[in-house]
Amino acid sequence: MTTVYVVRHAEKLDPSDSDSPISPAGEERAKALAQRLAKAGITRIHATTFVRTQQTVAPLARLRSITPELYEPFDLDPLVVRILGKDRGQAILIAGHNITVPGIVERLSGQPVDGIPEGVYDRFFKVTIAPDGAATLEQLTYGEPSGQ
Repeated sequence: MTTVYVVRHAEKLDPSDSDSPISPAGEERAKALAQRLAKAGITRIHATTFVRTQQTVAPLARLRSITPELYEPFDLDPLVVRILGKDRGQAILIAGHNITVPGIVERLSGQPVDGIPEGVYDRFFKVTIAPDGAATLEQLTYGEPSGQ
């Protein structure tokens, strides 16, 4: 089984900054993500080249002694090929953005998902891929509720 958790980055400090770090609320959310996935057996973490995704996964990366691998946020096909190939059989965390998470999830699961509204940070997806390629999809939450 390959298990992939796909999450949007935590709350950012400056919404007008294209590469804003996460805010204090985002730091708390990143810690909540680490707690939520502490026993999920994560062995690989992928984050975009934006600082906020890297900061979102940092607490879990420290906890699991994993160095996150960076990917270009809008170049999703190589990431998906990596997950379905080299990362196959592992538990993986991917941090993306509200406009890229649905595309990642759909490519991995074969199922469309709704976009993530701008003010929503508490949702993430779990895609489980069987050895025969059949995928199941769950939408989960973590941390303090946000948005709608």
